[in-house]
Amino acid sequence: MKIISFEGFEYSGKSTQIKLLKAYLKKNKIKSTFTREPGGFKQLEKIRKIILDSNFDNLTLILFFFASRFALLSQLKSNDLIFFDRFFDSTFAYQKYTAKDKNLILNLINQIDKKYIPKVTFYFKINKNTLSQRKKAVGERNNFDKKYYNQFSRIQKNYEEIGKMNLSNRKFVIIDANKDKEEIHNNILINLKKWKLIK
Repeated sequence: MKIISFEGFEYSGKSTQIKLLKAYLKKNKIKSTFTREPGGFKQLEKIRKIILDSNFDNLTLILFFFASRFALLSQLKSNDLIFFDRFFDSTFAYQKYTAKDKNLILNLINQIDKKYIPKVTFYFKINKNTLSQRKKAVGERNNFDKKYYNQFSRIQKNYEEIGKMNLSNRKFVIIDANKDKEEIHNNILINLKKWKLIK
């Protein structure tokens, strides 16, 4: 099982890149599975809606996300490439405010079986200017967009912090999300080939 995750702020272009990658893998007959967090299958998609439209406190969100995460991991049966639209990095980035939050999140990450730790995580790093333009064009999608938009610097700093941690030797690849979508797509393919995840 080879897991690859896509991480980054809303409007950073993750969804666009996932669509391009799906098309590439299908065209080249490379077996793959795509899932997302929170969600991933029918019952968890119901939880996703509850979480994203909620006003839960931070501790509740941390526990909700990890409960959903462990439920999803228990359902993974494929031996193919598995791509995650968000994984534990998002919980660390968004829900880490204090040292207590950090310790709880890292302890829960340590409960994840090593086979589920991504081989590569692509972090889509976007600047505030580009983010504002895309947000204006698309509009807010849920309560999370409203809640975390003004916490951009904190969230970005948290992503960079977890990216420096040694988590089962995974590769944390920073993608310049301000660039053209085709250039980003090619960069992702280069990295997947570099780390021998696709040929």
